[in-house]
Amino acid sequence: MKILAGGCRVYSPEDGQISTVGNWAARTVICRDTGAKRITQTASEYTPGVSPAIVNPNAEEVLYVTAGAGVAHINGFAYPVRPGCAVFIPPGAIYHIENPSTEKLHIISCCCPEDPECHIVETAVTSSGEPPRLMVHEEDRDPIRAGKDRVFRYLVHTDLGCEQVTQFAGWIPPGKAPFHFHTYEEGIFILEGRGIVHVDEEDCEFGPGSSVYFPTGVRHCVENPGDSTIKLLGAFYPSGSPGAAYEND
Repeated sequence: MKILAGGCRVYSPEDGQISTVGNWAARTVICRDTGAKRITQTASEYTPGVSPAIVNPNAEEVLYVTAGAGVAHINGFAYPVRPGCAVFIPPGAIYHIENPSTEKLHIISCCCPEDPECHIVETAVTSSGEPPRLMVHEEDRDPIRAGKDRVFRYLVHTDLGCEQVTQFAGWIPPGKAPFHFHTYEEGIFILEGRGIVHVDEEDCEFGPGSSVYFPTGVRHCVENPGDSTIKLLGAFYPSGSPGAAYEND
């Protein structure tokens, strides 16, 4: 992990504390212990089988599938997932992940605010009727321009019932944006491509699997010096628009 001015942090794919329960291995990257205030980011890996069921009593959680396929079970309802699927876990919902494949299932999650009361539950949950809309695929979202040449798509947003967190996918073409800041706390996971984070007079390179934490109000710039597009997964708290950026002198 490299700490930049204003508390911005850039994490390598090897950073984070790993915990394993059953077929679920979780690497917690962004959290209070690593410098964040309220937002978290965890990279989870599920081997074949059914994971333990967990609940966040007080926090919203958003998931994004980066590789593999399986089923997210939420309060007894089943949601088939594949790469590009985003899932909303409401506060108090009991959920677990099923991986019926021989391949590993990879998920990036963000929980806001960090919930110290998160715990494993033993009780099985069953439900009937029409499942609530808690999942969307990025291909089902319209592209939205942010600035002159950058594009994002909402993933988990208010239409899925999420009130505190905004999750999005973003694409950064070659080039360098102006320095700017946001009025929210943000965590980013790099899905594809390589670039540079600039904060004041400091900078740090990143690549696939890296994570970046931006505190509220810190002026920064993400540069793409290469010839291919960077794809990133972002989440921020409180909820809003990824295109809302503010520039000053």
